[in-house]
Amino acid sequence: MATKGSFKGLASLATMAITLVGISQHVFAAEPQPYPALPVTIDAFLAQAENDLDAATQESSRAEWVHATNITPDTEWLSSLARERLGTVGLRIARQAAEFDSANAGAAGRRKLDLLKRATNVPPPYEAGAASRLAALQSSLSGDYATGSFVYDGQPISLGDAEALLAKTRDPEAARLLWEGWRDNAKRLKPDYIAMAALANQGARELGYADMGELWRSGYDRSPAQVEADIDADWDKLRPLYAALHCFMRTKLSEKYGPSVQPRTGPIRAHLLGNMWGQNWGNLFDIAKPGPVERPDIDTYLQKANYDPERMVKSAENFYVSLGFDPLPASFWTSSQFVKPRDRSVDCNPSAWTIDNRRDVRIKMCIRVTRSQFTTVYHELGHDFYNLAYADQPFLFRRGADEGFHEGIGDFIALSATSPAYYKEIGILPPDVAEGDDIGQLLQEALDKLPLLPFAIALDKWRWGVLAGKISPDDYNRSWWKLVAEYQGMVPPRPRPDDGFDAGAKYHVPENVPYISYLKARLYQYQFHEAACRMAKWKGPLHRCSIYGNKEVGERLRKMLALGGSRPNSEALAMFTGKSDADPRAMLAYYRPLMQWLDKQNAGERCGW
Repeated sequence: MATKGSFKGLASLATMAITLVGISQHVFAAEPQPYPALPVTIDAFLAQAENDLDAATQESSRAEWVHATNITPDTEWLSSLARERLGTVGLRIARQAAEFDSANAGAAGRRKLDLLKRATNVPPPYEAGAASRLAALQSSLSGDYATGSFVYDGQPISLGDAEALLAKTRDPEAARLLWEGWRDNAKRLKPDYIAMAALANQGARELGYADMGELWRSGYDRSPAQVEADIDADWDKLRPLYAALHCFMRTKLSEKYGPSVQPRTGPIRAHLLGNMWGQNWGNLFDIAKPGPVERPDIDTYLQKANYDPERMVKSAENFYVSLGFDPLPASFWTSSQFVKPRDRSVDCNPSAWTIDNRRDVRIKMCIRVTRSQFTTVYHELGHDFYNLAYADQPFLFRRGADEGFHEGIGDFIALSATSPAYYKEIGILPPDVAEGDDIGQLLQEALDKLPLLPFAIALDKWRWGVLAGKISPDDYNRSWWKLVAEYQGMVPPRPRPDDGFDAGAKYHVPENVPYISYLKARLYQYQFHEAACRMAKWKGPLHRCSIYGNKEVGERLRKMLALGGSRPNSEALAMFTGKSDADPRAMLAYYRPLMQWLDKQNAGERCGW
């Protein structure tokens, strides 16, 4: 869930398809050096800055790719060195850009200068050895997370294997052991995270931000305070839909396991939701399904149709090509990682990459042939086709209109690409298989997508509190579970230790990937889908619309994507949707039939937590 490389990566080097983590955090220059003479004109400065950052991000991308696909002490060292160099270059240029704050730069030049000041997502302080220490901490956190494991049933188990077991088990005790095991493993990341946050905060303050969280919130073409206010306002509108789904799912879990395991009222026990973080409940459709009409088991049909990881990726490429996009370059197929190698440790967290800031795009996954992974592949290719669409922009504009755009494109495509009708069209489902009713389809999608909203808010509000100094290390776990309870309506199966680091069990915390981009992406994807279906002159319900093969929609989409970061997000959004801001109404319209159905199902229940 992220994208790496390019200036976007420069702003956050860990976008694993899902997210984007910026390559701007990594750079080479062990000690502060005198800055080279500042070019006299803005144009000369910007040209030199783009050239320097282009070279440094390419170098860092290659080192990061090698480390992610072959984790050893040597590749960790190379990764750390690359992070240090890129971070130092980015910090030097960010400081220099501030010297032009009062200059008359023109619209494009001013936008580039503003982007440069935010170039480092995790900025090192300008003091002796700080860049080296920060880079080493980042590489250590990345490697420790990727290679983490714990003992389950007498054997060491990785996160990927634990997730697969948690998705399928219906034994509450087994689910608890898997859920707690990964969190107990994450505790070892806490000391490095504390040290990393302190250094990066110092660097952010030297750039003029209150802390690193404020720096992250500055990337949406509005003030950091307005970004937080927008999130709260959007959640106020969306909370009733999530609360209805929460109430329904809690009832189903209580009926399945009994009130001693899941009470009929109050919060949901987090380990029962089929997902390590409770951000996707789609694996519980067998418990939640409405009525006697079963939806087809896509996992089974993918295997019956002889899908393998590469064929899943080919399927996703074909969807984008059907809209008029060019096929992926040949290097994508020879350089990407689709499966987990047997001979080395790798990072399996899905991510999309642009190695040379131009057309060397890749994905890194350990693909399993499942419905969920099928959707993830479409999401990750959204990053790569976006990267290719703006490849001809100046370096600083080779990025999404904002973080949410990059995450939202593939999710938008997946709304069309994961319907029963589409599965039939490409041969995954036989023509005579029953598709299930509309409520079943909407319920499956809601279970997949809605729980991410409160998780994203809780995760970043926790980090903003940590980075602002409002949450001390001694209070990491207590504050985390307070926010999880408030927003997600969840509690752990048993009290968690006060000295734990449960928030760090999520990849995006040690990798410093801002998570609000995923909330924005959820809003954007439904706005994009609604607008695309309107272009396609679709007359039916939104959840039945597919844009597969629609070249007119594809042409409009390519024009928006080709802007990259050259225009404010409001202009890019308006170009495709006609609206200039993220708006929950398209998502609410999509799920309106489900909301009406949930209200009937929840009659007589004490909803809320």
